[in-house]
Amino acid sequence: MQLKKLSIRPIKILWALLAVAYPIAVFVALRHDFSARILGFVLVCVILIALTQHKNIWLGICGIILGSLSLISDKEVFLKLYPVFMNAAVCVTFLISLRTVPLIQRIAEKMKYKMDDYAKLYARRVTIAWAIFMGINTIISLGTVFMSDWVWTLYNGLISYCLIGAMFIMEYVIRKGVINANK
Repeated sequence: MQLKKLSIRPIKILWALLAVAYPIAVFVALRHDFSARILGFVLVCVILIALTQHKNIWLGICGIILGSLSLISDKEVFLKLYPVFMNAAVCVTFLISLRTVPLIQRIAEKMKYKMDDYAKLYARRVTIAWAIFMGINTIISLGTVFMSDWVWTLYNGLISYCLIGAMFIMEYVIRKGVINANK
């Protein structure tokens, strides 16, 4: 059982790296005259393989649909829409979790944090903040789809990740301040 856990981790890391590198890979491929048809085929194949390893079927279905539309139409716009759907899926995940246990609270509880009422309220507020942030990120990402390949890649392959990292850091600093103030 322990061996199985060790073998799954590198696969998850590889898929995460592929997801992060997606905009850059599309940009490089388009700059080297790969057709959107070929890229759509590759996207569908990669996602079909990924679906054998992961349970996130909705993003996989979106990727297969967008890849197939690119394959059929030879239009790169469908390839550019994939990050939009990824951002939207994260936003919706945060929003849906607010109906029951907020996602940030679930994560904190899995990390063995003790969640008193104040911490639960904070987790709910942070979940709302992440949902808003990812909603804005989705809108900006959608806007870049209709801009140049360079702008699309710059935002979806660098700026978006930097903003997410900044959000993580800001939340961490605020959380430490809130925890210390609440003691």
